[in-house]
Amino acid sequence: MYDKTPVYPHLQHLAWAHEPLKSIYVFQRLLTTVLLVPFWVIYYAILPRSFRPRPSWSITQIVIVKFTKRVSKVTEVAGVTWGTRDPTQEPDEQSLKETRFAWVPPLPAELYTGIVNDLQVTPQKVGTFIWPKHPPASARLRGIVTSGDVGLSSEHLEAGGADSPLPLIGLYLHGGGYCHMSAHEKSGTSRIPRRLMEDKLFREIHAVEYRLLQHAPMPGALQDAAAVYAHLVTNQLGARKCPDGKYPEVEHQHAESIEGHGNQRELIEPFISGNDDPSHAPVGPVHLTHANPDPITAAHRPRVILIGDSAGGNLVLALARWIRDEGVLPGPDGMLLLSPSCDPSHTLPQVPASRRPRPHADTDYLLDTPEPRALLSRTFLGHHPVEMVYSPYISPASEWVLSAFHGQEGLEDLEPFGPHEDSRDYRDECIKTYDCPVSGIRTCPNGHSPTTNPYIRLPRGMGLFTDFPRALVVVGDAERLEREVAALERALEHDGVRVRMVWAKDAVHDVLIMAAWDERVREGIWKEIGRWVHEIAAE
Repeated sequence: MYDKTPVYPHLQHLAWAHEPLKSIYVFQRLLTTVLLVPFWVIYYAILPRSFRPRPSWSITQIVIVKFTKRVSKVTEVAGVTWGTRDPTQEPDEQSLKETRFAWVPPLPAELYTGIVNDLQVTPQKVGTFIWPKHPPASARLRGIVTSGDVGLSSEHLEAGGADSPLPLIGLYLHGGGYCHMSAHEKSGTSRIPRRLMEDKLFREIHAVEYRLLQHAPMPGALQDAAAVYAHLVTNQLGARKCPDGKYPEVEHQHAESIEGHGNQRELIEPFISGNDDPSHAPVGPVHLTHANPDPITAAHRPRVILIGDSAGGNLVLALARWIRDEGVLPGPDGMLLLSPSCDPSHTLPQVPASRRPRPHADTDYLLDTPEPRALLSRTFLGHHPVEMVYSPYISPASEWVLSAFHGQEGLEDLEPFGPHEDSRDYRDECIKTYDCPVSGIRTCPNGHSPTTNPYIRLPRGMGLFTDFPRALVVVGDAERLEREVAALERALEHDGVRVRMVWAKDAVHDVLIMAAWDERVREGIWKEIGRWVHEIAAE
């Protein structure tokens, strides 16, 4: 866990962030935490279950939460970051057992529009860890397209047997508060793509090694996520630019025949004649004037699902918003949001909500200390003014944004629930799932913001989440983000998005990345994820 990286500029003021004080503080914090473990075990073994943070919790769960919470303090006091790596460096190939690494080129200039267009934060090539290490044996390689040093294959695959992965591609954005973790397979967050692949829910998952705030403020992370998504839909899924400069939707089925398009067939012949030798592929991307030149390819076009946990969920929402707002790329087919962070504005003292603590301080491992969290948010904003935190790209479920788009109705879910209660009972695995009703109210009030904030704008007269892809949202009813995730669900529902909510009883934040937890609860979540993904694949 110990972070040996140099002190980042935004942490220079922390006395304990400098050696040798850093080592001293981290050592004593770990030592005292380890010494507390037997005390916690004895204490909660003696007391009745009703005295535990949640009566359903085992002693192991209690120790995990308390241990993680205490150790997390080293980030606030000594600036220690967890499980990070330099996004500009290739990993050691010997360290990769489950994934392959590839570079994706920077976001093309033609897509450098909207919020990603920044004079001080420029796009760069992006590393991705691709699951699995080798393409499934049941899939037929349609061709390989390379560009420069990208090294990322373009595979048009036919569906295999019943045991084959679904024709889906996942784009995974890991959590970690924009300052921790990595897309590397050894990171704790990789438990998510690993399980998705084990369950054969995806043919491939591309985990993006986006820049954390210590390497680039916003919109650096969004530029990186957008670059990988753009590369997937243009090079791997066959989206081709129209005369208006936009990429049309790539149809899932019933593509037109290419008979009569002789010059196009000559161009793509190496890809449909069974020649799988990459050396025969044309150099650079294949440019076609027809949106769907190959009916076989189009009929089995893998769909794309954006996957994100915690801060990665925040980035998924921002990426989906950029795709919708700019309208130059085909949209994704779904969003898998696992304990998504959707109100970072809460961290800044200028925001009224910061004076209202987030719920479940005693049952979650997330810290809510105002000053350190405000420092990270301010660093993430970079050269942008503090008002930028109100942007729907950053805090889409914040009180300010919801009131701007949905009026007083948008604020109804801002109070904590405590243990989540409604007319639906938890099942045996302590999971509660339901599809939210869709309101379909597709516009918002004429007033862009209660204070005409320039960072809350209304692209093409649409609502806050109009035209967003369907979503599965997972949240624990013992986590600190419960209130903002519930507000997110209501906002998505308000604007006509198909939302399925999965409530995990007594679960903490981002429970799927925990090293250990109540496996009955986690298996219940994975079961619901599998059901939802299969529904997308079947449509």
